[in-house]
Amino acid sequence: MIRVVTKSQASIDALKPAFRACPNDFAVMLHEIEAGRVSVYHIQGEEVDCLLAGEVRGDTYFIWAAVGKNALKATRVLSEFVKQNDLTAMACHSYFPLVVRLLKRLGGVTESTHGNAKYLKWRL
Repeated sequence: MIRVVTKSQASIDALKPAFRACPNDFAVMLHEIEAGRVSVYHIQGEEVDCLLAGEVRGDTYFIWAAVGKNALKATRVLSEFVKQNDLTAMACHSYFPLVVRLLKRLGGVTESTHGNAKYLKWRL
């Protein structure tokens, strides 16, 4: 089940640990939430309890942050929702090698380096 929780300050605050490598980006995301460009979702289901923040950028859904239990499976659940809304790809930045390795399990992931972060994009 996917619920929109963009108005929940507790949900937004729970995303802060995702920005431990880039704390200034948390403030940028807050600004984007206030501007209505970024939404926050709570994805719950079998073996999944995850918060994700993201926005539409052209034909791509960009994930700003993900925290919780089984974020990889939550990303797969979200990808179905994204496809239903006629988007063709998902993307994110990550400073963490483990996250990069996990997301590559989705298949078809392209990777480029942006400073200390990796930019990952995968077609749906």
